[in-house]
Amino acid sequence: MARTGILYSDVMKAAQIVAADGRNPTVDSVRAALGSTGSKSTIAPLLKRWKEEFQGAGAVKTEAGLPAELMEAMRGVYDKQQRDVAQQLEAGMQQNRAELDAATEKLKKTETERLKLTEVRAALTQELRATQHALSQLKEEHHFRAVTLATLHSDNAGLTQRLADRGEEIAALNRQLAQVRSQFDHYQEASAAQRSEERVQAQQRISRLEQDNAQLQQRLQGQQATLVQQDMRLAQLQADQARLSTEAAADREALASVRPERDQFEFQYLQAAASADALLAKLDTALQALNDAKVALAAQDRQLDMLGENMQASRQKADSLALERDGLLRENAGMAARLALLIESKEQRDL
Repeated sequence: MARTGILYSDVMKAAQIVAADGRNPTVDSVRAALGSTGSKSTIAPLLKRWKEEFQGAGAVKTEAGLPAELMEAMRGVYDKQQRDVAQQLEAGMQQNRAELDAATEKLKKTETERLKLTEVRAALTQELRATQHALSQLKEEHHFRAVTLATLHSDNAGLTQRLADRGEEIAALNRQLAQVRSQFDHYQEASAAQRSEERVQAQQRISRLEQDNAQLQQRLQGQQATLVQQDMRLAQLQADQARLSTEAAADREALASVRPERDQFEFQYLQAAASADALLAKLDTALQALNDAKVALAAQDRQLDMLGENMQASRQKADSLALERDGLLRENAGMAARLALLIESKEQRDL
């Protein structure tokens, strides 16, 4: 069988090269020129054809009958043909190796796929067994559920009777709820009226106390103004006393220095002393009036303190009323919460 790549043109070129070397183109020499490739049975008919075409026409000549340039050119062609043949052989071998590698890789992939399919088959077998086991369990569970369903039907009849009893209890609770609502509404109205009255009374008491406080403040301001005036008058009297004392001292000095005139001015001195005594008496009277004013002011302060205590008591009472109101509101909220719980319980029972 001829190898791939041995053609008539290859045999023709090899025969020409052998003939150019001055040798007789035979099957062995042509095969050697082809690089020892190709079978003799393939080369022989091709070489015979070449001889019939070229040797009969006298195309083959000996070396002695050819020019040297032609021989050199033929040798170059021969060398080129040898290189081309070697390259073709190398390319063919590389192609064969690549095809062999591809076939090997394909074989490996096929083996891998076979192993995967084997694993899938084993998994499917295991899954089939698990499915059969689950099916048997489902059959058992179906039987159990059928028995349970029969039991539930029996229990349902009992629950229906209990539901009827609960309906009667709910009706009784509804009647009680209506009574509680009525009582709660009445209590709310009474509480609201009482809180309104207490709020009005507390506001009235606070208004009266505020008016009394304003009046006392005005009276206190008047007493303070009077006290300031009396203090100013007292200061003036004290200044007059100091001035008179100074004048008396000056008079005494003048009397001592002018003794001969003492008798003459003694009467005047006595009059001045009498005037000073009168001024001192007036000063004592003013001091007494000042003390009386201070006593009255202290009494007014006590009255203001009493009014402040009364106002504090009123505020405490208002706070206690507010606390009582908060307690009533909390109690009201508690009753509302209980009422909401009763309503929610009724709705749940209705459901």
